[in-house]
Amino acid sequence: MRELSAFIKPLIMKKPGFIFVGVLMLFLVTGPSNAAPVIDSGELRVGFGINSDYSGFFFDGLTLDFNADLSAKDGVRGELNFDQGYKEEIIAYYYLHDVLRDDEVNIGRFSIEWASDQSETMNGSLAKKVQWQGGVVAPADPGFNKGIGVKYKTSFNQFALVGSVSNDYFGEGTDLVGRGAFAINPELEIGVGLASINRAKQFDASDFALLIDADFTSGLLNLLCEVVSVNSRKNEQKETNFGFYAEAAYDVSPTLLFYGGFYGAEDLISDLVVVGGKTSVNPHATVQGEIQNTRDDWNLVVGLKVNF
Repeated sequence: MRELSAFIKPLIMKKPGFIFVGVLMLFLVTGPSNAAPVIDSGELRVGFGINSDYSGFFFDGLTLDFNADLSAKDGVRGELNFDQGYKEEIIAYYYLHDVLRDDEVNIGRFSIEWASDQSETMNGSLAKKVQWQGGVVAPADPGFNKGIGVKYKTSFNQFALVGSVSNDYFGEGTDLVGRGAFAINPELEIGVGLASINRAKQFDASDFALLIDADFTSGLLNLLCEVVSVNSRKNEQKETNFGFYAEAAYDVSPTLLFYGGFYGAEDLISDLVVVGGKTSVNPHATVQGEIQNTRDDWNLVVGLKVNF
């Protein structure tokens, strides 16, 4: 028993995702028949890329979404994502509706909601890239895209609010993230995101990230603008970096879209220009092509996304 405990404890400490997968798999096997889990949906992604150094096909990812309702108000959701780096990304959480009002509480490992996620690009908007990659050069901030903890979200007539308290894995600092979205009118929505990112405790370092975005739609044209600021502290040293992002997308037809985006973010990630388009082959398959150009290099990427 002592040997088993010695094996399990470091696994829990270093790989908390295994806990949620274990609980989810146990539920899948032993759950009652009236709460039978199902695969709600999935997504397969493959692509072909060319740059100045190499070219070839690549496997971009496979995502499977699971859902098991326990009652009309609560249940379990999970997601298994195998990305292009062959790393398994796990989401598994318990959800409960109508706790205080028209709201939802998530407990487990979930996606953190900070960016608007309205970008049409394959690369993601500046705010999404800051979430994925982090906004600090040294010590490196691994980002705050996923977290283990508690998330609360609710909505009113013209206002939506989401907030979460989480950490990336056991022993790391706590991330406090919130986002508010205001529907000014049917065409314009303004979003504000705040994040307190406490990482690399041995360096006594932390980040405070601020996001302001605007999403405007008029007819077939959609415009997305973002301003991101990351205030970093390491010991007694402080540094603030800014970046902005602008994107325009135009629906040529119900099945064809063209877009372009510019990242003015040399202090946060790098300056980047993207131009691309995507078309629906059928109701389940979408082909997307994009040229990505930085000051030092370029990429041409074509991808196939299949939803099922």
